[in-house]
Amino acid sequence: MPNISHTLAATMSRRRWLQLGGLGALGLSLPHLLAAERSRPAPVRSCVLFLLHGGPSQLDIWDMKPAAPAEVRGEFHPAATSVPGMRITELLPRVARQAHRFSIVRSMTHSAINHNAATYLVTTGNAPPREQIAFTPTENDFPHLGAQVAFGRPARGTAPTAVSLPDPVSDGPYTCPGQNGGFLGASYAPFSIYGDPNDDEFIVHGLHQAADNRRLADRRALLQTVNGGLGRLAADRRVDELGRYQQQAFSLLTSQETRRAFEINAEPDRVREWYGRHKYGQSLLLARRLVEAGVRLVTVYWGGRVNNPSPHWDTHANNNRRLRDELLPPFDQCFAAFLEDLAQRGLLDSTLVVCMGEFGRTPRFGQFTGNGVSENGRDHWSQCYSLVIAGGPQPGGRIIGRSDRFAAYPADDPITPQDLAASLLHALGVDPAMEVRDNFTRNVPLSTGQVKPELFG
Repeated sequence: MPNISHTLAATMSRRRWLQLGGLGALGLSLPHLLAAERSRPAPVRSCVLFLLHGGPSQLDIWDMKPAAPAEVRGEFHPAATSVPGMRITELLPRVARQAHRFSIVRSMTHSAINHNAATYLVTTGNAPPREQIAFTPTENDFPHLGAQVAFGRPARGTAPTAVSLPDPVSDGPYTCPGQNGGFLGASYAPFSIYGDPNDDEFIVHGLHQAADNRRLADRRALLQTVNGGLGRLAADRRVDELGRYQQQAFSLLTSQETRRAFEINAEPDRVREWYGRHKYGQSLLLARRLVEAGVRLVTVYWGGRVNNPSPHWDTHANNNRRLRDELLPPFDQCFAAFLEDLAQRGLLDSTLVVCMGEFGRTPRFGQFTGNGVSENGRDHWSQCYSLVIAGGPQPGGRIIGRSDRFAAYPADDPITPQDLAASLLHALGVDPAMEVRDNFTRNVPLSTGQVKPELFG
């Protein structure tokens, strides 16, 4: 029988072992928990990315054009907000009362028109290697922004640096790339929580299982056995560092404080009702708890799988009905509650909030851009769309950028996802120009975008 250490050394590269070996034995996807904090103070401590997957319509929500023809403006009317002169859709009355806490960016732009490529772009801040539907994750992908923060400025203590919930997003059978650690490896990937936090039986499986001390001890013993069989690989400095990462991972699993952050059932009923007793309301509530526990970047994906019966924002058909009856009422409740709750708890000044889709929708109903559309729907449109930002040192109540008369193209101050990523990293204390080596041994910067001070300061 061949020696296990020789077999491992012969069949696995050092890079691949470091990506898969240590934390894989825990059955978890955890961020790198040991890299040193950078010396530059971070203006903000945490960020919540709220991705409305599928692509919400800018014309029907954030950038309405009441003077445009009916086939452009749609049937909804703009309504006043808490900020004089700022108007948004009439279907968001609670969010409108929070407008002094957020700003609307109306000049976002890029060229990716398929869900997977566009999702990759907005979650990594880097251009996708190809523009197609059948585009799935690989170990050569650029890492998620949470993994980039874990690389450049990880959380202290036992809290994971980045967490993603409540579902992975995909386009039909094709999982969207850009949701994990990419070429940085699994040790940097956001800790993924899959499930419905509104379910009475909701648990975080990795941490729940950790309560079984015997099982945890067995995992530790197995890991030590595997590590002991590494042979020459064990002398590698990076493997030595991996041992420390493993200890941090076990600390996370056994930390009562961190585990309590995931126990959403500890929240009072009135707070849970305030956010809305549905998956995304409770996911935002859980995001608030994670920010309080020290998690640096939380991604809440609203949408799951497009082209499937689920509450995604891909309104190729029945755009008005779906926004009016299915999507905007629960969004109005949970997003307004989230912003108000952060403010009341004194967290908004130190927490960035970015609410966005991977693109917007076509200026005209029935306008075909290659993905299919009915006469009462809007197809994909990435040339101009809107997103909402809040928190940090910048004041709310602003309009950033401007679109043309049909919200089809930026009229001024175009901002790309690369710029957004660079600005976000900068605000979190990570140098966007920091270089990292990819799987092709190239030294590449985390971001090629420009830091836009008007976004986060």
